[in-house]
Amino acid sequence: LYLGNKKWTTGDTQIKVGDEVIICGKLTNYNGTPETAASKSYIYSLNSTGGGGGDNPPPTDGGTLANPWTPAQANTYVSGLAGDTETTQDFYIKGKIAKIANNGEFNAQYGNATFYISADGQDNNTFYVFRTLYLGNKKWVEGDTQIKVGDEVIICGKLVNYKGNTPETVASKSYIYSLNGKSEGGGGGDQPTPTDGGTLANPWTPAQAEAYASSLSADVESSQDYYIKGKIAKIANNGTFNAQYGNASFYISSDGKDENTFYVFRTLYLGNRKWVDGDTQIKEGDEVIICGKLVNYKGNTPETVANKSYIYSLNGKTEDGGSQGGGDDGSTGSYSNPYTVAAAQAAGSGQNVYVKAYIVGSVDGQVYASGAVFGTNGTQKTNIMIAASASETDPEKCMPVQLPNTDIRAKLNLADNPDNYKKEVLLYGNIEKYFGVVGIKSVTYAEIGGNAIGTKASAKRKARR
Repeated sequence: LYLGNKKWTTGDTQIKVGDEVIICGKLTNYNGTPETAASKSYIYSLNSTGGGGGDNPPPTDGGTLANPWTPAQANTYVSGLAGDTETTQDFYIKGKIAKIANNGEFNAQYGNATFYISADGQDNNTFYVFRTLYLGNKKWVEGDTQIKVGDEVIICGKLVNYKGNTPETVASKSYIYSLNGKSEGGGGGDQPTPTDGGTLANPWTPAQAEAYASSLSADVESSQDYYIKGKIAKIANNGTFNAQYGNASFYISSDGKDENTFYVFRTLYLGNRKWVDGDTQIKEGDEVIICGKLVNYKGNTPETVANKSYIYSLNGKTEDGGSQGGGDDGSTGSYSNPYTVAAAQAAGSGQNVYVKAYIVGSVDGQVYASGAVFGTNGTQKTNIMIAASASETDPEKCMPVQLPNTDIRAKLNLADNPDNYKKEVLLYGNIEKYFGVVGIKSVTYAEIGGNAIGTKASAKRKARR
């Protein structure tokens, strides 16, 4: 389609050889020919002239809590949106209040505020913050600090190009994440974008975990598990493991000192199980890696969710006494040496093994050979296909993967996550027949794009032929 994600009409500029364009849209591998999907792409810019689009254009780098946009960057991005189309995700914008709109201060009747922000607090190159909520993503009430020109703020929320000519925040769908350095969390129901890390390969420090959990809405659990590495700085009152409950509560820090700590609340033992008599007891100074879900309890206490985290490693040891890596012995099918597609197909079956490959499509219908769909068109939510090569188009060189109705399906399926197409993925599950061919089922853990999904197992059983 043409500029603005609309049909070309007489009078619009015609294209010619040599024109510079940016194309935005969905892609497909049609009969082995990579191309855009018919009528599902458009010319986003033609010789540097833009026209917006019906779908949100790809954002520039940033817009996250770790790397918020400037007001000018927010203006640039939102100007590319189709008129009155809200962004599908929240973005973070940092600036200083340059001007408060008429009657724009917070008031108890509506609890929101309207003002303009710029990078330096001057009334130019501003972004319009329209009817934003207060700290903690809540309405302002009497007694809360009032805003003023010069205040430094970070805004988090959805954006819109109102009437196609006014970039701004969506009314009551944004909030002040921080005001002059002070924050009260928030999150607005959607999970804030975490900073890099939090994976087994790159665990967070306690301070990083504290910062992320603080940004969650009160009592809203994180949607996935995160890894945190530190040393036990302090054990809570009656916080050591005991046979009655099988969990423990303690504080960890990077250096084992009782400062800049993160609260590990009622965590399970090695192997994600309850502690029993005879297991090693924890003590101050122990080095641990914690894996689990996080919560901002009551909006003021970042911690692990009770009984939804566990000690992944204790002083470098995991459940089976091996070194860090989930009982990883380096054999084929282990975390450090996962199966390739060819090796998994040759094995034929096996339980609790790792397979690494690229997501190339999914299976539509009941018959694998005729239902194999490469690309993102017509993809299914219940399965994906993986291959050794991201450009593979031969079903015989691929494996179907059943996606259980958990976060695994929600975050891996191509129908909801088209950007996963051609991405490398690590899967933990069972090799068994699926669609009548060798596939993978019972997936409980995955890693894609540096993110972990599900709970990583601490041991595996080898595949068998």
